[in-house]
Amino acid sequence: MDLFSHLDVTSGTAISELADACLLSASQVQKLVSFGLSVGLIIQRDEQFFNSSDAQKLLSRHSAHNMCSAVEHHSRHVYPLFGQLADSLQSGKPISDRLHLSSAQSNTDEFYAELDKSENDFGVFMAAMNTFSTGAGTRIADALSTRVGSAAALRILDLGGGGGQVSIEIAQAIPQAQITLIDLEKATRFARAEVDRNGLGDRILCRPGDIFSRLPLAEADFDVVVISAVLGDWSHDYQVTLLANAHHHLKSGGCLVVSETLLDDDLAGPILPALMSLYVQILTEGGQNFTARSLVALLSGNQFNHIEVQLNRAHGCRDTVLASKAPGAAALASAAHADKV
Repeated sequence: MDLFSHLDVTSGTAISELADACLLSASQVQKLVSFGLSVGLIIQRDEQFFNSSDAQKLLSRHSAHNMCSAVEHHSRHVYPLFGQLADSLQSGKPISDRLHLSSAQSNTDEFYAELDKSENDFGVFMAAMNTFSTGAGTRIADALSTRVGSAAALRILDLGGGGGQVSIEIAQAIPQAQITLIDLEKATRFARAEVDRNGLGDRILCRPGDIFSRLPLAEADFDVVVISAVLGDWSHDYQVTLLANAHHHLKSGGCLVVSETLLDDDLAGPILPALMSLYVQILTEGGQNFTARSLVALLSGNQFNHIEVQLNRAHGCRDTVLASKAPGAAALASAAHADKV
C-alpha cells in the first residue's frame, strides 16, 4: 500500500525512489513491482513505473475509494487464521483465541470481543467494515423507495450498524429519514465520528446497546429495521433473538431489510460468499452464510412475510432481502377471537 500510495503522488517513479519511500531495499521493491506488473496493477514506461487505474482507485491511501483499511484488517487479523482452518472445521469452533493482538490474553473465543480490547485493532476493523459496506446502504435506500416510498419521514433502526457506512448512505439517499444506529459502545463512537464528518449528526443517532437484548426503545416505533452483514455471523438462536427484537421495534406492517451476501441455493457459489462462509467458520461461533432459500425460511419462520429477494450479482457483494412485519401470535389470536365474535 505504501508503494501504490507513493506512485499515486509521484507518478513515474524509479525503483530506487520507491525503495526509499517504502523503506525497503531496491531488490525487494523490484519483487513487488514485478508482481504488480504481472497482474496489471503497475505499468512500466522505460525505467519508470505508474499505477494502473485499478491500483490508483483501490490501493492508494489517497483515493476516496481505496480498500486499504480492508487489506490491512485482513492481513493483520484474518489471513494468519486461515492456516488453522482444518482445526476449526474439525472442532466446529472458531479459533479466535489464537489471534495475535496487542491485547492481554483472556478466556473469550469471540473474534469481535478480542478486537474490542485494542483501540487500534478495533479502529482498523471498523474502517474495514465500512469499506466492505460501501454501496450496501445505497442499494437498501433504492429498495425502500420502491417498497415503501422515500417521501415519508421514515424512522429507521439500524441494528448492529457498525462503523455507520450503511446508515450514512441511507440518510444521504433518503433526505427525510431519521436513523437510530445501535452497536457496541466503541463501534458507536467510531460511527458517530463518521456521521459527524458527513454532516449527518442531526439525522443519525448513534446509541450503544446490545442488539441481542431488549433495547431501551419504544415498541413498534420504527417504519424500517435494517440488519446489514450481521445476521449470518451468529448461530441460529442468536438469529432468532435478533429477529424478535426487530419484530418488536417495527410498526405493524413495517419493513425489515436484511443485507447479506448470499450463496446460490445449490451451494456451488458464487466465490465471494463461499469464501465468506469459511471466514465466519474461523471467526464466529455458529456463523453460516445464507442461501436465498434458507434466509427466506428463517424470516418466514420468525413472523415476517411478503419476502422479496434482490440479488446483487453484478457487483458481487451484499444482496438485499425485504420483508414485512407479520402480526405476532398474540395479535393473531386476538384477531381470530374478534372474527368469531
